[in-house]
Amino acid sequence: MNFLPLAMIAKLPLSVQFFYFALSLVIAVAGTNRTMGFWGYLFFSIIFSPLIGLMVLLVSGKKEE
Repeated sequence: MNFLPLAMIAKLPLSVQFFYFALSLVIAVAGTNRTMGFWGYLFFSIIFSPLIGLMVLLVSGKKEE
């Protein structure tokens, strides 16, 4: 699974890792009222990248109540 960004991020300095996970957390908070919810967007952003997580967030629909 070396093709995932998470494997590459693990080799970078701690400050870059913190920024990566902070962006993932921001996207997860923004996706709280969306279809995948907080945890879905958090794990998606961590595994694939915050940029791809943001793209998925922008095209997803709001949660139906």
